[in-house]
Amino acid sequence: MANITLTAQNVNGDPFVAGGTINIVNNSTSVLTFVDVDTQLNDPLSGEYVSFDGGLTLLSYQYLGVGNVRGDPGQKASFIRIDMGDGTFKTVALDMNADFDDLPDLQNGNTQLTTDTLDTTTTNWFPGFACFAAGTFIEIESGPIPVETLRPGDMVRTLDNGFQPLVQLAQTTVRGDGALAPVLFAAGALGNFRDLYVSQQHRMLITGWQAELACGESEVFVPARLLVNGDTIRIVPRHKVTYYHLLFARHEIVFSEGIPTESYFPGAFEEIEETGADNAEAALFRDLATPAESGWQTARRVARLAEAQFLSAA
Repeated sequence: MANITLTAQNVNGDPFVAGGTINIVNNSTSVLTFVDVDTQLNDPLSGEYVSFDGGLTLLSYQYLGVGNVRGDPGQKASFIRIDMGDGTFKTVALDMNADFDDLPDLQNGNTQLTTDTLDTTTTNWFPGFACFAAGTFIEIESGPIPVETLRPGDMVRTLDNGFQPLVQLAQTTVRGDGALAPVLFAAGALGNFRDLYVSQQHRMLITGWQAELACGESEVFVPARLLVNGDTIRIVPRHKVTYYHLLFARHEIVFSEGIPTESYFPGAFEEIEETGADNAEAALFRDLATPAESGWQTARRVARLAEAQFLSAA
């Protein structure tokens, strides 16, 4: 179980009851803490709640669905209806494009959506690190295959635990600019066979003398964006990018384009503030569960900012 903290935008009234168009209130937000079992937003399970006070008061909620605000795929939003426990309900919108800040990114006002037109059937994960761009080859028992062709149950090669079954494969398509632009590791940059594209906070496994010298560890994780050198490793904006993340029973190190990289990690992100994220992003992840609370631990230590900067320059 994990605690997931997100900033949501408030919705006017109770559109589930009133009907009509969903309207996002101008410059009005709420900080929500979800107590979650499976990192899926669309299926509130027994024991899953939301809170406005950091988890002290737990409230039940209803998932209304997901849709594109004003028809814009770059403004994919999920809507939930929270039972306030006093006979009233509060509806909020969550920005599913997950650019990891506390700024309201969905356009205010008329969304051109109604509760009847929202998609309620597609599996919808909480916003998070989406990891690999479409086309990335991931190694399984039969050899490397494109990430988008993976299916739950496929046996994926891991560094620590041999071949492990994939629990879930999730995807999201976003505008590939700003914090969501992918990082390109040109073929050979880290020993990868082909060009590799990952999200900016996707953590790469760095090994050898550089890791020992910088971190006192033979193997460490470093977020992709901190390895950017402007040449073989660089941020490459796109109009759109489809990201995939791979969820296992634990945090794993998998092989993408032949090199070790992390799997999806839904538990603790408290180390992100040490890697130079902007203040809003660091504040967001400080509120998430610690490894002890979530039951998850990263497969390797994450390099701190100064360590990562040294590794990038090495």
